[in-house]
Amino acid sequence: MKQKLKSVLCLLLFLCLAAPSCGMPQTVSNVSVPSPRQIPPQTASGAAKASSPRAGSPSAPASSETEPGDTSNLSLEQKVGQMFFLCFRKDADGTDLRTDSAAVRGTIRSIRPGGIVLFGENIHTVGQVRRLIRDMQADCSTPPFIGIDQEGGTVQRIRKTALIPAVTVPSMWAVGKTGDLALARSIGEVLGSELAVFGFNLDFAPDCDVLTNPDNTVIGTRAFSSDPQKAASFSVAVGDGIRSQGIIPVCKHFPGHGGTAADTHEGYAAVSKTLDELRQTELVPFRAQIKSGAEMILAAHISLPKIVGDNTPATLSPKVIQDLLRGELGFHGVVITDAMNMGAVANHYSSGEAAVLAVNAGVDMLLMPADPQAAYSAVLNAVKSGRISESRIDASAARILSLKKKYGLFTKKGFGDESLLGCKEHREIVARIKAD
Repeated sequence: MKQKLKSVLCLLLFLCLAAPSCGMPQTVSNVSVPSPRQIPPQTASGAAKASSPRAGSPSAPASSETEPGDTSNLSLEQKVGQMFFLCFRKDADGTDLRTDSAAVRGTIRSIRPGGIVLFGENIHTVGQVRRLIRDMQADCSTPPFIGIDQEGGTVQRIRKTALIPAVTVPSMWAVGKTGDLALARSIGEVLGSELAVFGFNLDFAPDCDVLTNPDNTVIGTRAFSSDPQKAASFSVAVGDGIRSQGIIPVCKHFPGHGGTAADTHEGYAAVSKTLDELRQTELVPFRAQIKSGAEMILAAHISLPKIVGDNTPATLSPKVIQDLLRGELGFHGVVITDAMNMGAVANHYSSGEAAVLAVNAGVDMLLMPADPQAAYSAVLNAVKSGRISESRIDASAARILSLKKKYGLFTKKGFGDESLLGCKEHREIVARIKAD
């Protein structure tokens, strides 16, 4: 009897241990677990470091309303919001905006933008920029692109100061004059690794313009060269260097701003070239960038009367965006406009009308509309009225989310180590470039 009872008890114990309800840890096979964060690639000198994520840092992902790259769970309002790239340079009282504010939070939470760009007014200290980025990310329901213009030369929103020991990068014209493509890639790595210190994930660089007009007032030494092939190879090298640090490079200013005399910041700026002439000059660097894997291209507001037929800015023209960039050049990535508050657009179109025209032209993201709320409402209403198809919105939202997924915006990331700013290795790389 005792032996029989002992056998029964052993059987019960075995069943209990084997059953899921007995409190034993179970292996869960249907839950997606983020893979460990990749360590940022090294700089050319091998000096790149990575700090661990910390509580409350910008590395903490915003609560996502959708799976990465999937638009099916986004409402129309959310998909339209992803197409906006906003800036907040001044606070309500006119002072430089360095901390998140009620007004900023209200705009972000209303539009739910796909990206936010910072300017010099937003930059004071490393810790302050990190906090500002963290707070703006927290205001967004889907992780945003956080971008800045850090080209080198005259366009460096982050500059060396007593509080930020960032390296000062010479102009891209000076980089091009070296004739050294490996050095150009190293410059891209320096730019990317120092931006990662602050928590940026996108750089509005490299400049892909070919400087063909000696009277040009807006590009100048921002270009690598007046030679199309040289501008192409050097812009690709710098872009690859930026990308190697986990930062998205934005190739600009399509279809090429180096041949203008006027400045699109002020008003219309026309290029009187034919399409064949563009193919031989301005389009060469963009074709090379697309071939090398460019993911985002910024379209300029320049006018191409011999191609479009009038002074319509390129950003608002289907002939330029759909036929030329998407069609002939075969670009399938994200197209973003130049700032929509620039004179070439803002002087001739309302924010709402310009936004609708740009979306119908084929762009994916609208950078800095003069009146963000009016532009957002106009695009949303245009979809509801049938002026813009919802499939047009879906295509852009899908491209935007796919790029965010590719660069890990939906997963936790640490900052680059603060010691990278202006470090010896970066200074040595920069020192190899002679001043203009």
